[in-house]
Amino acid sequence: MPLTSTRAPRDPVRRLTSTLYGYAFLEECVLLYPVYALLFSDTGLSVGEISSLFALWSITNIVLEVPSGAWADAVSRRLLLCLGPLFTAAGFALWVLLPSYGSFAAGFVLWGIGGALASGAMEALVHDELDRLGAAGRYARVMGRARAAGLVAVMASMLLAGPVLTWGGQLAVGAASVLVCLLAAATATRFPEHRTPPSAGHDRWTAALRSGLAEARADRSVRGALLLVPAVTAVWGALDEYTPLLVRDTGVADGTVPLLLLVIWAGATAGSLLAGEGERFGTTGLAVLLAVAALALA
Repeated sequence: MPLTSTRAPRDPVRRLTSTLYGYAFLEECVLLYPVYALLFSDTGLSVGEISSLFALWSITNIVLEVPSGAWADAVSRRLLLCLGPLFTAAGFALWVLLPSYGSFAAGFVLWGIGGALASGAMEALVHDELDRLGAAGRYARVMGRARAAGLVAVMASMLLAGPVLTWGGQLAVGAASVLVCLLAAATATRFPEHRTPPSAGHDRWTAALRSGLAEARADRSVRGALLLVPAVTAVWGALDEYTPLLVRDTGVADGTVPLLLLVIWAGATAGSLLAGEGERFGTTGLAVLLAVAALALA
């Protein structure tokens, strides 16, 4: 008599979210994050040169973010999520194997490409898959938890970076960072994707790009979001990049710097976990929240 399994099939929503949370964690569990500014400084770069690297990274992200969203509508989003961490891994490898201003610049460009490829593709894939499963209403909560998973990974990297840096130096930290990017790329292959990309052709992604730009011109709320979201994230990102140098200037050892940065990231993680509740604020509530945050920074 043949044996049949009575085990229920795995919930497809759970499969999607578990893969997403794992990917988000691995994508951010990079031991170089809390110490790469120290690497730049130890290589002999001035604060001005380090700032120029951050500017190059920001420009790469800004230039590629919109067309990468169109690519996500034209090709496999799962493929883009696989490629993104591979570009980032190549950039990190350059940093630790050939430390110099040119390598740091090339690494930031590769990192910017990787981030742009993955960001829009992830949001689009998750939204469409949840919608297909009748769970589109869970999108904000799911993405908020994914963001929190990424921030927990950042905090984990801060806990690990100090001991690994003390044990094996920047090379060990870089090797661990490359490895985790490769694991993220492997995890991306587990994403479900039931959308069929448009037929091949040069116009398939440019058409999506033109359509998106036309919507931004026609809809003031879309246009406002396109301006506001990059502005807010740019301010946070710019301030965050200098915190390792500021902490080091207090006189603590390099291995202690990542631990002190945990205070900042604990607050960011708490905010991400409240993303679902933030939907209730509405436009006015979010505006007030941003204003209070701006006053706190001032």
